[in-house]
Amino acid sequence: MTDLAGKKLLSVDYGRVRIGLATGDPLGISLTLIGFIRRENDAQAAAVVGQVARQHGAEGLLIGLPLHANGDRGANVKWVENFVRELHKHLTIPIVEVDERYSSSDADELLKERDEWPPKPGRRDAAAAAVLLRRYYAGER
Repeated sequence: MTDLAGKKLLSVDYGRVRIGLATGDPLGISLTLIGFIRRENDAQAAAVVGQVARQHGAEGLLIGLPLHANGDRGANVKWVENFVRELHKHLTIPIVEVDERYSSSDADELLKERDEWPPKPGRRDAAAAAVLLRRYYAGER
């Protein structure tokens, strides 16, 4: 598995309607909720994610895998894997898949901590991406 520790990362919370985006500094001190993009199809979304990654100087990309509570790979994992294949057409930086279990509930807590509750549309998606970054920077691999 590729280790992206110490690199500037773009984190992606893939959804069939919206894709949340967040970034963080190489030391893992700050997280920035970039926002979300509307997904029309994987090719369109991957092109936009690639553009955002370049704009933010990302040296690696994290993407959440929707695993079942017991850690098994479910049917939704295929959607993410297909999207990752599209991303490789637009990016040369490493892409690492990470466990996204419970990231939505953790995102809700993050938004409440930031006094952003109830969230605006798409903000929860960006917060879920930030949660993935927070976990990764904390050493969860």
